[in-house]
Amino acid sequence: MQTHKKSEKGQAIILIVFAIIGLIGLTGLTVDGGLVYSDRRQAQNAADSAAFAAALAYSRNLDFSKSSKAAEGAARTNGYNNDATPNTVKVTPAPAPDACLQPPRNGWEFTVVITSQVNTTFSTVVGIQQVTNIVTAKTLACDTYVAPMFNGNAIVSLAPSGKGFDATGNPNWTITGGGIFSNSVSSNSVYCNGSTNLSAPSISTVGNVALGCNATITNGIATGGTQYTWDMYKSQLPPTPDCTGTATFSNGQWHPAANTVGTNIGSNVALNGTMNFSSGLYCVTNNPGNGHYSGAITGTGVTFYVPNSNFTIKFNGGNNSSFNAEAPTGGDYAGILLYVEPQVTNGVLQNTGSIDLRGNGSTNTVGTILAPSADITMFGNSSSAGLINSQIIGYQVDTGGSANIKLEYHSDDNFQTAQPITISLLK
Repeated sequence: MQTHKKSEKGQAIILIVFAIIGLIGLTGLTVDGGLVYSDRRQAQNAADSAAFAAALAYSRNLDFSKSSKAAEGAARTNGYNNDATPNTVKVTPAPAPDACLQPPRNGWEFTVVITSQVNTTFSTVVGIQQVTNIVTAKTLACDTYVAPMFNGNAIVSLAPSGKGFDATGNPNWTITGGGIFSNSVSSNSVYCNGSTNLSAPSISTVGNVALGCNATITNGIATGGTQYTWDMYKSQLPPTPDCTGTATFSNGQWHPAANTVGTNIGSNVALNGTMNFSSGLYCVTNNPGNGHYSGAITGTGVTFYVPNSNFTIKFNGGNNSSFNAEAPTGGDYAGILLYVEPQVTNGVLQNTGSIDLRGNGSTNTVGTILAPSADITMFGNSSSAGLINSQIIGYQVDTGGSANIKLEYHSDDNFQTAQPITISLLK
């Protein structure tokens, strides 16, 4: 009896077919997986941009409909046009009352969800026609609030380099209510030496400190901060007055032009000798110069605005040469005692002026000295009487010789301005 061996022809073809299917599957996993990953990364970038765009639009006009349109526009720019077939873009604003804590204020969260359909190529062989990517981004916009400039530091130097705060010699500095800030990148941006005694709540600087003196800094020293540029703080400055009025003198006192109190119209006046001012906004028309000012300037509820680019005034602190005045408590110039117009060239703050301030036992100076382009030299005042309640903002701040300098800064008595809405990415 003859037996026939079963033929194995064709089995190899079947194995090859399965192998090809497996290879196509692996190829699909590699190629299509790369496409899906690339789309997911692009969609996440688009969602992040859209969430930021929504928060930014809200910060500019507080309009939620414009926020949604801004987010959709940002997503469209990044390739996601919300046409429902290959992708959708959903923007959801929601109140976040407990999210903004420093200081407490209202906040809004903007959530952007992008859903994207990615068509496959090789993976269709194994039945995968499409892959869905879903990505989410969320931003937080914290509303504006009113606060002192430069984080409420009592002494602020805006010089970009060099010694911003210089306590050379043997002065005794006692600063309360706010710290020292220097915008300088230098290694000695905050400097003291010798027998100087320096007491302050804090020091913060862009550069570093060189404290070769007896320094007591209660809350520590922070270095390596972000340097302010002119564009970063110019919007926080008070408005430039319209100096079209003329001050008049009657009954032993200078008065602003009629019907200008509480407005942004300043009354022109030249500082000369002893002068007492009634409440109002005054535009200083002269430059007293380098000699000691001869006379006492007094007043309550007053702001002195100086447009002069090279303004220089020096008080020696005696009764015949003193600045003993208080800033207004309301209006656009609330808390500003002296405002010297900044001098800026090509977006860079210039150093053009000079101010000497000195107290005495009867001093009661209240209000911000805002002179970003001036060197401000602080002389002594009594350690037991008198008061300088000011935020000192200058190009550089230093000490004149031996002095007891007592600065008691109270933010409520000084200039405060609207701080911008802050935006942060949460997810």
